[in-house]
Amino acid sequence: MIISAVPWREVFTDEAAHTITGDVNIYESFPIPQLESERRIWVYLPRSYNESNRSYPVYYMQDGQNMFDQATSWGSEWGVDEALEQMALEDPALEVIVVAIDHGGDQRNHEYNFTTNAEYKFGGKGEAYADFLAKTLKPYIDSHYRTLPEAEHTIIAGSSFGAYISLYAAIRYPDQFGRVGGVSFVMWHDSGGIIQLIEESDLSPALRVYLSIGELETDNPDFNRAAREHVALTCQTLISSGVPEEQIRFDFIPGGTHHESTWSVLFPDMHRWLLQP
Repeated sequence: MIISAVPWREVFTDEAAHTITGDVNIYESFPIPQLESERRIWVYLPRSYNESNRSYPVYYMQDGQNMFDQATSWGSEWGVDEALEQMALEDPALEVIVVAIDHGGDQRNHEYNFTTNAEYKFGGKGEAYADFLAKTLKPYIDSHYRTLPEAEHTIIAGSSFGAYISLYAAIRYPDQFGRVGGVSFVMWHDSGGIIQLIEESDLSPALRVYLSIGELETDNPDFNRAAREHVALTCQTLISSGVPEEQIRFDFIPGGTHHESTWSVLFPDMHRWLLQP
């Protein structure tokens, strides 16, 4: 595989107001053989990366367009780069590499779901997408950057369907992904598929999972109530399936919405919790 990342300023030469902070490089067309596709992938390197020989934990984050840059986001950016730059000043132990994978546009809902929703006609490509993350992307990153490759140092994260596919990938590949960050986690669409998968899987007792749901995910109170119950059920099923209760965290966010303005505020606390030994 002969590809290379270039500094973000060499990719975005337009006059848009890009808001990227720190050392961010971009693979413009990273191949995804499992989906016969390719995708832009962003790599954020921590402040000390080029000044030390340290190896670092790694995040694999979905919806890469929304992580670092207002100009490429579908609404607002998470501000992961600014958050990590600030946290590194406070505590260098919080430094990580972030690999952010762009979603596939009109393929997003297909790729972020391993089941198929017959009513809305989406899903079914999640298994192939997770296979790409575990068998193609992670080995490449581990061989080209100074990573801590063990599952306990590898976090997979996202929001909404990005949270859903992150948990799925960690369940499918426990030797690759040992920590999950899922904000606005939803499972309304899968007829209990993720619950059944958890119950049938041999989960690692070292798995660490953060899930959140906002009070105001939608303008439908019944949906919001069900969404909260779904996250609680997911957490309880993980515990019943062998993950220690202290390694599962469920945050209900009063006033929280299904939007980056909520998710960006949650990220620093989620990050600190997931990096705990």
